[in-house]
Order: sequence, then C-alpha cells, then structure tokens
Amino acid sequence: MSRLKKLGMLNREGMKACNSGRNEDALFQLVQADSIARSLKSPLHEAKIRNNIGIVHQLSGNREEALVCFRLAKKAVIAGAGTNNNLHKVIVRNLTRLENATERKAA
Repeated sequence: MSRLKKLGMLNREGMKACNSGRNEDALFQLVQADSIARSLKSPLHEAKIRNNIGIVHQLSGNREEALVCFRLAKKAVIAGAGTNNNLHKVIVRNLTRLENATERKAA
C-alpha cells in the first residue's frame, strides 16, 4: 500500500473512531496519518489531518490542544494553497468557534 493510501485510510479510520466516541483510537490513527503527511511534505494533507486532530481534542475537552492543532492546520493550508479554498474556510471556522467559546467561558 502506498503511503498516500495509508494516510487516507488512517484518516478515515480515525474519524470513524471519533464518530463512535473512541477518541483515543482516533488520535492514535490520526497521529500516524499526520506523521505520513509530514514525511510526504504535503501541507494540504497535513492541514486536513491536523484539523481532524483538533476536532478530536475539542470533543475530548482538550481546548488548548485543539487550538494548537487548528492554528497549525491554518498555517499549513496557507502554505499549501493560500486562503481562497474550502479547507482554509473550514479550519478558520473551527478555530474561530473554539476561540469564541474559550473567550465566553473565560468571561
């Protein structure tokens, strides 16, 4: 199996685990996918995976970890494709929602 196919499989399985409430399994799969994305030097794949890791952290109540992941995802997508694309919009939306929720909680 090619590394790119393995990355896709790990991402899909990670998000299936997340959707089933198995967040530890999800993180395990997604961290492996992230490692492959970084080794491929693929900022768009890295952005997508980091965004998904951020989602899992957010659902697990790990706000700070989620913020870091969303910020890294945003940086990667900008490096790979700029700001005029759907992935950037999704990442910015996730980041903004979490930042706003964190600010409301702190107030």
